[in-house]
Amino acid sequence: MSNRARSFPRAAAFVALWCLLLSAPAVAKPTAEQKCQAGKNRAAGAYARCLQSAEATLVTSSSPMKQTKYTTAVTKCETNFANKWQSLINAATKAGATCLDAPLTNAQFKKVIDDHSDNMTSALNGDGLDDCVAALPQCQSDLAACLASTLPAARVPKTGQTSCYDPTGTGTGISCTGTGQDGDLQKGLVRSYTDNGDGTITDNLTGLIWEKKSDDGSIHDKDTQYTWSDAFGVFLNGPAGLNTVSFAGHNDWRLPNRFELESLVDLGQSNPSIDSIFNVNCGANSSGNPGCLVANCSCTSVDTYYWSSTAIVLIPNFAWNVGFNIGGVNSGSIQFDVYAVRAVRGGL
Repeated sequence: MSNRARSFPRAAAFVALWCLLLSAPAVAKPTAEQKCQAGKNRAAGAYARCLQSAEATLVTSSSPMKQTKYTTAVTKCETNFANKWQSLINAATKAGATCLDAPLTNAQFKKVIDDHSDNMTSALNGDGLDDCVAALPQCQSDLAACLASTLPAARVPKTGQTSCYDPTGTGTGISCTGTGQDGDLQKGLVRSYTDNGDGTITDNLTGLIWEKKSDDGSIHDKDTQYTWSDAFGVFLNGPAGLNTVSFAGHNDWRLPNRFELESLVDLGQSNPSIDSIFNVNCGANSSGNPGCLVANCSCTSVDTYYWSSTAIVLIPNFAWNVGFNIGGVNSGSIQFDVYAVRAVRGGL
């Protein structure tokens, strides 16, 4: 077969491939914002790599001028990083766009990278990653917030229990290893809360914003109790109700449903069985603590239950409530029983 004959199949294949490429859907081009952000990622990596390269030269050089060379190298790293960072912002601005993290300045970002580079250098010298240990709680908090915003189905929190007990019923504490008990597996997401400084606390895991309770005899007092009806009426929407006065700047306060209320229970502790952020400087005594306001303390009563907004379908004149002495769930008559309340807003 001639070379010309053999070339026909190849030409046909080329034409077919070309047609396929032309018919394929076009891949969306990155936006100016995405280009800027990607460029910042690369610039940050190049800067960190530059610093570590300078460190490597410093520790392996025997030259008397090594410190001067190191300083010069670091200065060059910084200059290149600053120039690149600004050029990326300028390019985005010229295209009518804004980088996704534009409020973060070059100097701020550089400090973050420098701190971690110093930490890495310290670790390479055998001193350990101290910053990582110190930053772990914040990392866990950030992770919880991230998961809460992206994985709605995975918002079940850890119970808080870390201990295990003799399964024969003696109540004796035992090693958790291999028991399969809650204290062994500790399944769920890490709890994380933020005191907002306005009488409210945000659960970073669920996005719920909770009313803090006081010990001052006000509408926020932990010991003030209501019937189920008055909890909806007097407490939330009465003349001095939370929604009427726009507590903490909001008028969409409500009673939590049973599962929302239960999400506050921490079964790793008791009296109260709730995170310590809900039990700060309360100092309750027989006469109360008039100086304990929602602005400067946080209370949880262990002498009563807290109403939920969830009625019991089988007996609808009863509703569910939660106690924070040991974290139990109970029910009460919506007509005759009186219990404490903690308002909530937000969430899904």
